[in-house]
Amino acid sequence: MLNAGLCRTVASAESMLRALSLFSPKTYRQRPGSPGRAARWLALAAGLGVALLLAGCSFTTKQSALDPKGPVARDQLHLFYVTVWVSLFIFLVVGTTMAVVVWKYREKPEDIGKPLPPQAHGNPLVEISLIGASIALLVIVAIPTLKSIWFGYDLPTDQPYYKPSLLGQWFPNAPEKSADEPLEITVYGYQWWWMFDYKQFGVVTANEFWIPAGKVVKINLRSRDVIHSFWLPKLAGKIDLMPGRANWLWLMADADQVGAGGQMGQLFYGQCAQFCGEAHAYMLFRAHSVSEADFEKWIAQSKAPVPPPIDGTWDAFLKQMRTTDDKQLQAQNPVAYGAKLFFGRANCLQCHTINGSPAQGLIGPDLSRIASRTAVASGIMENLGDDGKIDPALQLKNLERWIGYSQDVKPGDKMYYLPTGLQKIEADNIKAGTPLTDQDFHDLALFLQTLK
Repeated sequence: MLNAGLCRTVASAESMLRALSLFSPKTYRQRPGSPGRAARWLALAAGLGVALLLAGCSFTTKQSALDPKGPVARDQLHLFYVTVWVSLFIFLVVGTTMAVVVWKYREKPEDIGKPLPPQAHGNPLVEISLIGASIALLVIVAIPTLKSIWFGYDLPTDQPYYKPSLLGQWFPNAPEKSADEPLEITVYGYQWWWMFDYKQFGVVTANEFWIPAGKVVKINLRSRDVIHSFWLPKLAGKIDLMPGRANWLWLMADADQVGAGGQMGQLFYGQCAQFCGEAHAYMLFRAHSVSEADFEKWIAQSKAPVPPPIDGTWDAFLKQMRTTDDKQLQAQNPVAYGAKLFFGRANCLQCHTINGSPAQGLIGPDLSRIASRTAVASGIMENLGDDGKIDPALQLKNLERWIGYSQDVKPGDKMYYLPTGLQKIEADNIKAGTPLTDQDFHDLALFLQTLK
């Protein structure tokens, strides 16, 4: 990392010197082959343009690593600033020295046509001093780098916030075998979405996950297909998910990062940071940092079975649906009709899971609480309104578009292009004389909106 920084510093110094050459004395600037006035003004305009662009930068954007909200991200930011200050020092010393030398020993009008003065190889004392200074700068960077590596290499058992993070210390009725462990979440990367498995509680969610603020969380990283990279910049650095290899990291949101309260909590935005195929740029995810009490409620709600649209059991509901006229049901109870489509002609249950129902598919995201998520399609389609809360009308529109036209929303989307995906399902329905319509997609979305 330091070598790359030094290369960039030297390149910047070279660019600066070239710019200086544009504004050297008139007698020199007008020599054949030297840039004219237009080129000089163009260079000046370019410099001003870069300055204006930098003035528009913000450190507090949704995915800014310069706005840490947890100890891991804060430690990594500290390391970043160490390298920045060292690189800036090198740039100023080297750049200033080069600029002074070029200006002081530049070719003057009276020197034109004269032979070059005698050239010397160098000064051993200066060279040895520069080598020593370089080693010292490397040590300055190496010490915090090693500390940062050790800090993130293992769970922070020596930190005061670790013991209070053990499940037995704060979670009521914590699983006995996990009482002396922190919360663990196993993240599975798929093309192109994320699964979050809370094995300690038997809870699974997709594309959004919940953590208690102020508590250490261990994140186990696994890939189901190709190499992905988990990056949640305000809470942790990026770690790859590699097929056949178990990786992990730990993170923690500061205790005050609970937003306005409730299960929405404080939102943190992340994404896949390793190119993984056609829809890599659309592989986003979100983390909700909530209070201990709200996390406990979320776990309880996530474990609870989802009831059918009509009172009774899922078996009774599906049995009733088999004898119900589609047109009449669609007119009288579009939510129930959407559920019938989900378990029937749309065949969604082959890929998706809904707790407590016959839908136990493992290919696609778990949909048990999809209506409580702030986005659709791995964070591409925003469900939040201007007030920062889920907008039901916007959510319905997003769900409807995603179900019916996912291939347009996310390029290469596997929900559509899999051998058992929507492309084949739509073709089968057309062949059977019962094509899926936009109204069917609307009713499916209405049903999914009840899954809270």
